[in-house]
Amino acid sequence: MDDVLQVNGYPRYSPDEMDRRHRRLRELMEHHRLDSVLIGGATGPHDTSVQYYCNWPPLFPVYLIVSRDDDPELVVRLWNHIPDAERISVVENITFGGDDHADLVDRVARRLDGHRRIGTIGVVPYADAVAFGADRLVDLNADYFALRVVKTDEEMQYVRIASRMNDEAVAALASTTTPGMNEYELAKVIEDAYLDRRGTNLIHFTLTTSMANPEFFVPHQYQPDRIIQAGDVLVTEISTTFWGYTGQILRTLCIAGEPTSLYQEMYEVAESTYSSIAGIMRTGTTIGEILDRAEAIHEAGFDIWDDLVHCYGGGGYLAPIVRTRPNRGATHPDDWAYPKGTVLVVQPNVIDLPTRAGVQVGDSMWLRSDGVEVTQKHPRELIRCG
Repeated sequence: MDDVLQVNGYPRYSPDEMDRRHRRLRELMEHHRLDSVLIGGATGPHDTSVQYYCNWPPLFPVYLIVSRDDDPELVVRLWNHIPDAERISVVENITFGGDDHADLVDRVARRLDGHRRIGTIGVVPYADAVAFGADRLVDLNADYFALRVVKTDEEMQYVRIASRMNDEAVAALASTTTPGMNEYELAKVIEDAYLDRRGTNLIHFTLTTSMANPEFFVPHQYQPDRIIQAGDVLVTEISTTFWGYTGQILRTLCIAGEPTSLYQEMYEVAESTYSSIAGIMRTGTTIGEILDRAEAIHEAGFDIWDDLVHCYGGGGYLAPIVRTRPNRGATHPDDWAYPKGTVLVVQPNVIDLPTRAGVQVGDSMWLRSDGVEVTQKHPRELIRCG
């Protein structure tokens, strides 16, 4: 927490950072000839759009209105949420949106009266859009997501804190996981590593299965009711959120036993592919270069299931998303080049589909002109535990 500014006992993005965000927003308004921008939603698993522009993470749908000629207005739906919004938000004009969602929509619609073109960012439900006048709304989410791909030095302070929490969660799994536990107990092990320091769960996917007779090859989003046994493998994907920013770590653990020859080979291919891709990542690396390196997975006789590379760190699960050429390729063309400051995750989920076996290894990283800063520090190795 010493890494970030705090005001009123809460983390706060600096005035310079907020000025940068609102300046870019006003540039979008000029480009699209907008009278205002309407930012909607609640802070959820991947949507932090309202928080990004006001610092306060709403738990219930709200609207932030940024107008060309007026001060921004944060319209808060629940009366008991207003005091915290006033303490945490950098937007000073905070108003009550009403006792139900219809009141909120009516308040915002009246505030937007006379605005001919309105940009939208975040979540604006269809019924709300109709009430606001859908024919005058301009969807800015593609522009917004493009902005979020690149992280500033200040944003990276938050990403590094979240990444440290991920490291500690993996260390807790390595020291705690034993035969006889239920897989759903792993969620508590993971979250206990960071809950007392303002970390919150974004995802903690896991799989446990027998290495001798595997059933699962990609981690579950929800932990099942399964008793962990000696000779199991644990594959996990963890993203902790700290004040709207995330890192991501993916590790494979052998429980009370050594890896089988298949799991050892899959892990070596995953590790080699990770190292090969991470070794070329820097400002200007192209998607085609990544796809070339990923061919090694198929040459070894394996495949992938999860995405191979995606942008991340805060603002959502961000494109471009890269897989392998035989496996749907990428969302962007081969010559698309990563800009300086991109945060992304390299995460080969190497699988042997006929036997339903799989491993995963990966880290979040920040692109610089001379390479990358890997934000995860837990050793990248096939972990033994239990």
